[in-house]
Amino acid sequence: MFLAEPDVKTPMTSAKHVVLTLGALAACLLCFELTPADVWLQEALYDESARSWLWSGADELARFVFYDGPKGLLILFAVCLALALVFIRRLPALAPYRSGMRIVLLSLLLVPAGVAGLKQTNSVGCPRDLALFGGEAAHAGLLAAFLPDSPQPLTQRPCFPAAHASGGFALLSLFFLFKERRNRVRALYLALAAGWAMGGYKMMIGDHFLSHTIVSMLLAWLIINVVVIAEQKIFSFASSSFASARRTRRLMRSMSASAKS
Repeated sequence: MFLAEPDVKTPMTSAKHVVLTLGALAACLLCFELTPADVWLQEALYDESARSWLWSGADELARFVFYDGPKGLLILFAVCLALALVFIRRLPALAPYRSGMRIVLLSLLLVPAGVAGLKQTNSVGCPRDLALFGGEAAHAGLLAAFLPDSPQPLTQRPCFPAAHASGGFALLSLFFLFKERRNRVRALYLALAAGWAMGGYKMMIGDHFLSHTIVSMLLAWLIINVVVIAEQKIFSFASSSFASARRTRRLMRSMSASAKS
């Protein structure tokens, strides 16, 4: 079998990953705040003389391949998972994978929602909207844009972190469907390829800086591990409660039968 429920040690491992990911997020924010790496890369993707980006956002085929298509596939995948969980009693072959399927479904919902929600809390602009690249808005660092006294809004559309790429990075949750190390690594490669293809496209059309996509990836892994911890604890508690209730009912029936006899 390729799929399996998360190992019993998953909650502890996920707790460690939460701490490590928080540290990585802090280091990432600090790095891009103190260096012009974002601007350097974006300058390589922007043709100042032609005032255009490496890839045109008006290219319909590219938009379908890297934007509309992946988004539609992710929605379809989430719907299929939800249906499988609803009808899992009729699909006994999937029963052992119930926990992993819940983790993936919740991640597909919560990762994009969490990243999109964070976008509304800051004033970080898109590259194409900044004066540096032919726009009108001023450029602000990642940390400065979260400060209360930062200019609001710098742009009409908030751009940090990268919400579109977060859908691809939500597939990192597939790691928890696999038991063998080799298959888990393959799942990570698949998710990273999807996330960076979606995020790279948005960078090449001027919608995001590199830091936006990296932070989106780290946030996805953070949220996924929180989901794993919560899923394990909630459903473990629910299972023990149901088992206890069943034992109580059997005991009451036994006592009732004894009283009648």
